[in-house]
Amino acid sequence: MMQMSGQYNLWIIMLSIFIAIIASYSALDLAGRVSHAKGLRRWVWIVGGAGAMGIGIWSMHFIGMLAFSMSIPMTYDLSLVFLSIGASFLGALIALIAVGSQNQTNSRLIIGTVFMACAIVAMHYIGMEAMEKVIITYNRLLLGLSILIAVVASFIALKLSFAFSTNKPFSNIILLKVISASVMGFAIAGMHYVGIEAATFTLSSAVNDEYVEGLNTNTLSIVIAVCSLCIQTIMIFGIVTERRFIKQSIELKGNDYRLRSLLSYSIDAIMTLSVDGRIRSLNPAGEKLFNVKNEQLRSINPMDFFEKDDYEQMRQHFLKVHETKRAVSLNTKVYTVLGDVNELNVTFVPIYLNDKLDRIYAITKDITKQRKAERETQQMAYYDSLTLLPNRRFFGEFLEKVLQGKEDRCDVAVMMLDLDRFKVINDALGHNTGDEFLIAVGKRLQSCVEAYGFLARLGGDEFVIVLNDFSKVYPDELADEIIACFKESFIVGSHELSTSVSIGIALTPDDGENVESLMKHADIAMYSAKGRNRQKYQFYSTSMGKKSELRLIQESSLRTALQKKEFVLHYQPQVKCEDGSLSGVEALVRWQPEGGKLRYPNDFITLAEETGLIIELGSQVLDMACAQAKKWSDLGNPIRVSVNLSAKQFQTEELITTVKKTIERYHLDPSLIELEVTESMTMENSSRSSWMITSLRELGVSISIDDFGTGYSSLSYLKDFSINQIKIDKSFIDELTHNVKSDQITSAIIAMSKQLKLHVIAEGVETIEQAQFLSDKGCDSIQGYFFSKPVTSEQIESTYLAVGQSLA
Repeated sequence: MMQMSGQYNLWIIMLSIFIAIIASYSALDLAGRVSHAKGLRRWVWIVGGAGAMGIGIWSMHFIGMLAFSMSIPMTYDLSLVFLSIGASFLGALIALIAVGSQNQTNSRLIIGTVFMACAIVAMHYIGMEAMEKVIITYNRLLLGLSILIAVVASFIALKLSFAFSTNKPFSNIILLKVISASVMGFAIAGMHYVGIEAATFTLSSAVNDEYVEGLNTNTLSIVIAVCSLCIQTIMIFGIVTERRFIKQSIELKGNDYRLRSLLSYSIDAIMTLSVDGRIRSLNPAGEKLFNVKNEQLRSINPMDFFEKDDYEQMRQHFLKVHETKRAVSLNTKVYTVLGDVNELNVTFVPIYLNDKLDRIYAITKDITKQRKAERETQQMAYYDSLTLLPNRRFFGEFLEKVLQGKEDRCDVAVMMLDLDRFKVINDALGHNTGDEFLIAVGKRLQSCVEAYGFLARLGGDEFVIVLNDFSKVYPDELADEIIACFKESFIVGSHELSTSVSIGIALTPDDGENVESLMKHADIAMYSAKGRNRQKYQFYSTSMGKKSELRLIQESSLRTALQKKEFVLHYQPQVKCEDGSLSGVEALVRWQPEGGKLRYPNDFITLAEETGLIIELGSQVLDMACAQAKKWSDLGNPIRVSVNLSAKQFQTEELITTVKKTIERYHLDPSLIELEVTESMTMENSSRSSWMITSLRELGVSISIDDFGTGYSSLSYLKDFSINQIKIDKSFIDELTHNVKSDQITSAIIAMSKQLKLHVIAEGVETIEQAQFLSDKGCDSIQGYFFSKPVTSEQIESTYLAVGQSLA
């Protein structure tokens, strides 16, 4: 027997290693498929994968055998060749079963490693034994090393297979698999070539000397490699393709789950509609909104949820989805099976599959609370909260639209209304009753106006009407109807109240063509009607506008005069009847413009009262009077100064505080100040007036009733009010000695005052006969032009105080 040596073909060796790497990559990728597959698919992957893996490992082995060429051509025992393939298949099968479970244990790993290594070793050495014509002996050391390499390679392969079969994320997973497959491929190839190196080949003695030419090993290697690569490629392609299908399936299932989750947990009701409009299903929010279960939908007609007009609107929008293939939205009302009404925003969303309309989702958002809040906001923004009539803002926008809608801007009237005596009612009965009264007025006005025009409340007791169609009624006719309507009294609680209205009317285009001018001119006309008479209406005229402008100029001048303190006091002496000595003076205000002529109260008092400036004017008068009284007192002439209070002053809560602070500011003896009030101003609210007079008396000042006899004179009035003095009105004094009744009334007032221990003073005394009559009847003091007209403080000092004599 002859020992034989061989040599290696480097290209075939590289080809065998490449086949080992490809087979290893296929095995690693296959492990993941097997671990995640279930049922029959799992066994298909196990068997098919074992075949592909076995063929791959065997191909590497066989190509490696072909890479080793000896001096004689080799032939192989086919039965042993197929047996080696079976060993390779069996090892791969056991390995895949070992790693094919998601619950990997060390025992599974060891069992798989042992069987895999045994299969590889068996496949290799059975394949070696398939070589004919040679007798093979082995180096035990190298043989053991090859077996060790097989065990280590199997362990690494199974360990990596298990690692890559889990769901743990790996970055650059493909690169890791390529590196791992390369390590395994080199390990398997190393085991093969170490096994060949462990073999010693001896030519069998039974072999003839003549050799038959065999197949070219290069060609056979390439054919086996190509077949193996095709099998591995098909396997990898199948794995990748299935992975992609599984990924798409998972994504579809995920999308389906997300959609179901969206439908289930959405706070908005979502209806799934068929293409013909039938309700297929409702999400939980939809079931709650419509008060119906999905099981009941078959017996419910969609029309049951809507009124006829709303259903038609829904149907048109539903058809619009078919036409436009786009989502459409609308607001509508829905009626539940229990009869509840909800306002909804409905959005129809078409769902297409393969360019064909599959279904339509109706996403319904409950906007009941939102719309209610919008209406409340609209109500607050455009309607009066008390009477629920349109407010000033609504009126302005409405009138602007009316004017823009009329090309010639004709036949539009603005009628401004103001209630007469509302302030008296409000002050006497309180604001709550006043509010209820305004509500009743608003309702009555609405009943008169709603058939003809637009009614709004501007504020307070002012209302406004817009007429834009004179074919129904003319402004003056409507004004007459309104005035007649107010002749009937109002029942408010337990009170029967009466009032009248003053109406100002402005017409387009003569009185204005915009909102501002029409309102302004209607307001001017209203105040003109109020000044003429109660229960009247007045059309605007140009002369009214001029008067109004003049009034604004006068008001501005009055404000400027108050700021510059252009007002001064003149004083009219008051003398005692018994000896003609000075008993006090009355302070009378004058306006002394800078560089102008002295102006008397008739020129500005009415304007000051109308504008409210009388409050500031009264404060300045009181301050000047206290300052002058203090000056005279410091000079040794303590003289009582009388100051007239206006009705508005008397009604303010600040009067007591103002009087107190002014007296304290000058450190003045309060007995030197006398405040004069009229009967009429105290009778509007007698209880409050009594409290006010008592509070003023507690400050130490004196109270005098001015113009006594012209108002609501009564014994209870004199008894209940804490007053010091009565001043007989000039109208009685003028007729003394000429009118018996005036003589008798004056005598009675004086006698009654004496009995009540009240001081009596008569004003407007101009003749000696009047003075003598009053003195004879026992009047305490008199004042008038008979003694002196109102003069400056300097004249009082030079004429009366310095001389120290009587004025008689």
